[in-house]
Amino acid sequence: MSSGKSRTRLDNEIENEQLYSENGDGVITEPFNPKDVDIISQPMVIANIVEELKEGGNIILDPDFQRIPDLWDDQKQSRLIESLIIKIPLPTFYFDAGDNENLIVVDGLQRLYAIKRFIALEKGDPKRLLLTGLEYLTEYNGYSFEELPSNIQKRIKAHVITAYIIRPGTPDKVRTSIFTRINTGGLTLEPAEIKNSVYRGQAADLLKELAHSNAFIHATRGKIDTSRMMDCEFVNRFMAFFLLGVDLYAGNLEDFLNDAMIRLQKETSDTLEKCRKDFLKAMTYAYRIFGDTAFRKLNVNGRYGRINKPLYDAVSVNLAILSEENCEILVKKKEQLLWRYTELLKDTGFQDIITNGTAKVPNVLSRHSKIYELFQGVLADDSLYADRKF
Repeated sequence: MSSGKSRTRLDNEIENEQLYSENGDGVITEPFNPKDVDIISQPMVIANIVEELKEGGNIILDPDFQRIPDLWDDQKQSRLIESLIIKIPLPTFYFDAGDNENLIVVDGLQRLYAIKRFIALEKGDPKRLLLTGLEYLTEYNGYSFEELPSNIQKRIKAHVITAYIIRPGTPDKVRTSIFTRINTGGLTLEPAEIKNSVYRGQAADLLKELAHSNAFIHATRGKIDTSRMMDCEFVNRFMAFFLLGVDLYAGNLEDFLNDAMIRLQKETSDTLEKCRKDFLKAMTYAYRIFGDTAFRKLNVNGRYGRINKPLYDAVSVNLAILSEENCEILVKKKEQLLWRYTELLKDTGFQDIITNGTAKVPNVLSRHSKIYELFQGVLADDSLYADRKF
């Protein structure tokens, strides 16, 4: 997105979701074994970090992990460099050590990006940082790294930071919890961004592929913000209920979404292809049947509101489990289906289960079953308008 204001406008297109009731039903989870937390402390010299930040190095400033690596303006980045010069210790950095020996940044992305811009980029790169807005060392404003006195260059490179490294083998769910607890940067990571890093590989790749598909973008009218991976969260939500099944949902939505990612990591290419095909089918028919009102709740004034996540997962999963032939029948009977669907959206009981405590087991089961019954009722009806009241 081009600006924060644009992201805010898109955020407003998705209805805020009350996952649990006020008494906290469903949010208590089993604690993991503390022995599974495998983090080591390791001092790191800036000179070595710079080498790893260069192209081909092992420190990955992954744009898909946190899609906005340059939140800091030039002045803020310059003042971080000034801290190195005057020997002010930097906050602790956290990295996740991948199986391929790469270090993925968990906390400290903005600081590392500033260091990369100032020292690690090639000379002549237009993205290189020139110091500006320094608080104390104003005589160095406008300087590149090479233009600083040699003793100051050496001082910067010799600076030692403290890093904590999450070691390979740490269980994925434990790593997810660690990421959530220690992330303190200027832009706190969203759950989808954390999953994209923890479940690197075929699971994250599939989510991104489907989130960028024309079928998904059409069905959601391009109204889901992509900058913080909210689009991937929607796909993750579909995969959880479609792949694991609604009946296996135990009451904690975040755990359920993580379970889906774990499952996707292990699935065969045939299963992934089925998930891909059925997701795209669901999005295609959601748009063909519901058009611009797909996944949107009906407001009290009779107008359609913002995209509703619970309605999205119930409608999309129930479309996905239908055959293409039955989906075509729903298209032919669209007028009848839309009439019944509108009546359901007007029902106060249904409105409640897609609005309040939406992650509670009874509400999840109820919304999925009601949409299932809606589709099956239309499919079983021999006449096109049997239930319609003129």
